[in-house]
Amino acid sequence: MKNRITTILLAGVILMVTHTSCSDQFLQDKRDYSVFAPADIFSDPNQANAAFAKVYADLIGRYNSPLCGSDVLMRQAQAPNMGGQFSYFSDEYGFGTPTAKQDYYSGRYNKQVKAGNHMGNPVYWNDPRTGGANYNGISRYTLYPHVYMINNYIAQIDQYGPNYPQDDARFWDKLKGQAIFLRAWLYFDAVRLLGGVPWYSTGMDDLPELTDKSDRKDIAYCIDKICADFEEAATLLPEKWGSDDMGRFTSVAAKAMVSRVRLYAASPIFNAGWDNPGSTRWQAALDAGLAAETAANAAGYGTNVTSIDSWDQAFYTYAAGTFNPEAIILIPKNGNSSFASSYSNTWEALIRPQVIDNSGAGLPAPKQMIDAFPLADGKRAVDKAGTPVNGYDAEKFYRNRDPRFYRTFAFSGCEWTTGSAKTIIWLYAYKYTSQYRYTDGTTGDAGAMKKSKAIVWKMSDKNVAKGSETYAGTDIMEYRYAEILLNIAEAYAAKGDVNNCMTYLKKIRARVGLPAADNYGLGAAFSDKYAAIEACLHERLIELAYEGKRSWDLRRWLLFDGGAGFDPGLAGANGDGKYDPDLAWGQGWKIYDGKDGRPNYTKADNIITRLGYPFPLNGYKHIGEIWGYQLNTAQSTEDDPLKDNAAKKAVPAITRDMTDAERNAAFDKLDAFYASAGLVTEDPNNGIMTSKYGMDSGSSAVDRDYLFSFRGWYYVYPLHYDFYDPSKGNDWLKQNAGWMYANANGNATDTSIQDGDYYYCQPE
Repeated sequence: MKNRITTILLAGVILMVTHTSCSDQFLQDKRDYSVFAPADIFSDPNQANAAFAKVYADLIGRYNSPLCGSDVLMRQAQAPNMGGQFSYFSDEYGFGTPTAKQDYYSGRYNKQVKAGNHMGNPVYWNDPRTGGANYNGISRYTLYPHVYMINNYIAQIDQYGPNYPQDDARFWDKLKGQAIFLRAWLYFDAVRLLGGVPWYSTGMDDLPELTDKSDRKDIAYCIDKICADFEEAATLLPEKWGSDDMGRFTSVAAKAMVSRVRLYAASPIFNAGWDNPGSTRWQAALDAGLAAETAANAAGYGTNVTSIDSWDQAFYTYAAGTFNPEAIILIPKNGNSSFASSYSNTWEALIRPQVIDNSGAGLPAPKQMIDAFPLADGKRAVDKAGTPVNGYDAEKFYRNRDPRFYRTFAFSGCEWTTGSAKTIIWLYAYKYTSQYRYTDGTTGDAGAMKKSKAIVWKMSDKNVAKGSETYAGTDIMEYRYAEILLNIAEAYAAKGDVNNCMTYLKKIRARVGLPAADNYGLGAAFSDKYAAIEACLHERLIELAYEGKRSWDLRRWLLFDGGAGFDPGLAGANGDGKYDPDLAWGQGWKIYDGKDGRPNYTKADNIITRLGYPFPLNGYKHIGEIWGYQLNTAQSTEDDPLKDNAAKKAVPAITRDMTDAERNAAFDKLDAFYASAGLVTEDPNNGIMTSKYGMDSGSSAVDRDYLFSFRGWYYVYPLHYDFYDPSKGNDWLKQNAGWMYANANGNATDTSIQDGDYYYCQPE
């Protein structure tokens, strides 16, 4: 095995990246080492460092792994659907196109439980695969080939490194620590997507030969091994790196990852005892979060965010190679156009509207996300059912909001800066002939489809000039200091310590300038742990909005169905996409089935009902509420009929960094414009514009009737059916519960066909 892996390492890993960068100096090209033996490479720290840079770049710098790259809104993607089905697992934005959703989520009778539909590429367990062709669009070099390479790298350091002392006595430790960290990260992404996996590390006790038939481990085993790797990495890595190495993993990042992993393991998706305040998993999550906070504070992290301005600027103002105290894990980007999808941050290309970037269309925000943000005093704008409370005016949604709202969303009158250019955007629809137009720069009837009265503004880097959106060099914060605080708050809540939960939620709100009155708007002490947990999940929705974290929160808390099951095929779906969400809830296969120590959840009693939500995310339709001008009256020309409106011209530019007084004065003018022109907010699904203009809609009957229908077996993906092909040598592996071993679809009313027998949700 070692000889074969060494060959793989030399042929596939020790090929240097060929670009330069200020913020990722450690990834720079040195020379071609493909003709060198391990002893040659590990006799020189520069060579060993450069060798690992290739692995680093593949899995982190370029997010080449489909596992690491699965976060829904990581800004490498130029369009929301570039991440495949991952893009549709969030309530943060509506669907750009109604294609992939039909087969998987529209409520059609087809159950889609065969093992080839959701994870497009077999993550080969113990065959490195040297074929060059892609399989289902994803490179064959996925999880285990990279694990093998990393393991061999660690083994070579142990064998050769100590023979070559360096000026930096900890050089080899730091290099080894990064390799161990990267291995743990790969395994964590695999486990949260696929459940337990066979385990291979450099320890002699779990290093089988390629011919070994290693069973899938249970979740607890995998989590402990992942955390042990991160903990070992923490002992080997520095708290910070110098400017040339900014972006490398640190000891603080390793401890923070233990917090993230332990929190995921304690959550209902994996923990059948999640509702027990004495759960050892919640205690482990709390201990890990507190340890990460202590380490981060001692190293000077978390010190820069003291106001909403510094919170906003943390995303884009730190120069390359400069320490950003908010960034626990930083993914360097250099904007090299030769590697646009790999080494550039293309977030700007996704979110800038057409009027600014001719190739863009903006990222419309659903009404539900707009309403979810608190008011200026920290109180909720709507209750859990979406009804306005505390004086919130949903039509004048832009008034009196949480400071984070104005850094997250742009709306009519906002000034979008792109380099030296400043453009005021306008977002409203009007009618021309029998079709509609929109004022964000898109043309034709299609330009008015799937829009919103607000678009995503968060993390927009005003220093990225127009035309450079696809090649931005803005570094990405994959893990922020705020997440550590949120992890601690949630662990306290689940343990029933509502007072300490409140303390940490207040820390989050104090950082962004919310007023301290009434516990920063959170109100009196939480009534119970369920209210505290719900408050934590809501705060995560706001604080981490559009950072690629929401879908994981929805999955780990089973918020699509609460663990009670949801199957439209058993509740009225008749082939045309229509179903009754109320009847579908509590139907069909579910992980919480009352067996082997798992509670038996029902429609009346499940995670969602315990957290106080009136309904699950299933049955949900994103609403793209818009401003409309005389929508029943066709205009005589195609041009914006209000382009010369005096009240519109009187609205001052609304900027992200305005004071409250300046912003309110601008809002007075904006209100006056809306009133004088007679603009009103409309849901295009209400019949005025016809439903094809709706955010979750389209021209066909299926599209018009679309509602979320995320089934219970979707929370953890199946092993691809190729695993069970004897020629592939993996046929002994168990399939995830809820899925089929066979590559086929059975009777949609028969749950017995879901014959997978690997259960990832386990009692402690």
